[in-house]
Amino acid sequence: MFCNKNKLNWDDFDGLRETVKSLVKEKRYVHTLGVEEETIRLAEIFECGGDLTKKLRSAAILHDITKEFDCNKQLEICDKFKIKLSGDDLRVEKEWHAKTAACIAKSEFGADDVIFNAIYYHTVGAYKSYALSAKLVYLADYTEPYRTFQECVDVRGYFYAGMENAKSMEEKYNVLNETMLFSMDKTLEILIKEKYYIHKNTVKYRNSYIN
Repeated sequence: MFCNKNKLNWDDFDGLRETVKSLVKEKRYVHTLGVEEETIRLAEIFECGGDLTKKLRSAAILHDITKEFDCNKQLEICDKFKIKLSGDDLRVEKEWHAKTAACIAKSEFGADDVIFNAIYYHTVGAYKSYALSAKLVYLADYTEPYRTFQECVDVRGYFYAGMENAKSMEEKYNVLNETMLFSMDKTLEILIKEKYYIHKNTVKYRNSYIN
């Protein structure tokens, strides 16, 4: 066992928060609470219903549970759960925690595929055709209210400005997809500016939003 010392279930939110709090620094924990808060707000906007909202909250709380594990522990989890890291994965170590956190959520907290996938895709992004849950946790991670990076402020403003004029659910989904593209463009701008290696999936997912 890597995280779940008390054999918690995925919907024991108080217990999950305490577990995460014991494994990350205060700043990361505040971010986690912000993602949960934003996820609830997004779930209301998209009328997700009680069961899906619970799963989104669980994914939000657990999405960074392995974020502060060192490289060796990340690789240990990858080995245990037979996570195959591609050449691109090996070049982008910051993305490993999405895969390891998803596996921990499933094996130690009983998370289902909805929660697993929402955590798994919260960093690099998600195809336009992917489930709403994956998009909402990705967006909540980007736009949670405690993030003050300019790109996060920009994406948050872009999304909520669009939502002001969205009346139907179809229009809301259009704003969501437009925001996903906008956010990935922001990410690419930063990666290019800082001369970081770009994971091929970031480009693939981004291009899926281009009609």
